[in-house]
Amino acid sequence: MNNPWQNIDQPGIDFNVRLVSESHPLLLYWGRDTQGHYLFIYDLQSQVAPDKQSLPKLAGISFGLARDHSGAKLVLILNETTNWEIFFSLCSDLIRATSVMDNPESASGVFLRRLIRWSEFLRRKRPEILSPEAIKGLIGELLFLEERLAPAFSWDDAVASWKGPEDAPQDFSIHEMAMEVKCQTGGTTPSVKITSADQLTPQLPDAYLIVYTITTADREDAEGFSLNDLVEQIRSRLETGSENTRERFEELLFLADYTMREEYDDSKFRRVAAKCYKIGDDFPRILLSAIPAGIERVSYSLKLEQCKPFESSPSWWGELS
Repeated sequence: MNNPWQNIDQPGIDFNVRLVSESHPLLLYWGRDTQGHYLFIYDLQSQVAPDKQSLPKLAGISFGLARDHSGAKLVLILNETTNWEIFFSLCSDLIRATSVMDNPESASGVFLRRLIRWSEFLRRKRPEILSPEAIKGLIGELLFLEERLAPAFSWDDAVASWKGPEDAPQDFSIHEMAMEVKCQTGGTTPSVKITSADQLTPQLPDAYLIVYTITTADREDAEGFSLNDLVEQIRSRLETGSENTRERFEELLFLADYTMREEYDDSKFRRVAAKCYKIGDDFPRILLSAIPAGIERVSYSLKLEQCKPFESSPSWWGELS
């Protein structure tokens, strides 16, 4: 992850800035001020400047309004440069969310809505970086979204069906089907962890357990990918989709505690296989109805060898691989 402020000199007066992109519908700049703060500047030109009181509060980030002969500029100021990665993720999201807008006024509305989303995200308590297990789980859900749901339905429907980041009982639900997605790295006795009885006790008529197997890959592996790579790949797919779907995808990433970080590029993975199992009456699981009163929560390890008789998939899945 390149730091875009690193090559901008600290000025003696005003700002030093660099245009983000000549092709972007908004005039956006990376910048630094006389104190060396990292800035992100939105040149509003002829648009009405927002009231500073109406802007959301962002932890570690201040707002300023600068005016000159061309109009007002909304300035985001990072208070501590050591926190540049999260600020870069925020700025990159604002750039990406507004990059395909034809109308600058519509784009500015998206810009402000994204700031509100970020204020909500930054208020939440979250780990600094996702755990290896959480990274693996998110990779499984993203692979399923991209490889199976989007081609079978549409990106709009696929993203709308993603419920895992909202702590729903199953990760996906679409067309009266519930799908729980797991991701494992294999082993002599492959298994997946079921973290609650709800996960394999769906309320919809049809239910499936999908298991992705991945392995670590070398940096030079052409088929290898990082978590950041996978997220960016899906973002590029969504560029031609609806604005609501793009915003919803970013919101779900927030809820999954994901923001782009350099650390996520350190580990590369290779997809090995995907298996789909139909959850029926005899499927090996702990049912909610079987849990004695007084037991609040259960988690257990499910051996995939015992799931082989239930290997099956919905008609839209395609060939098992």
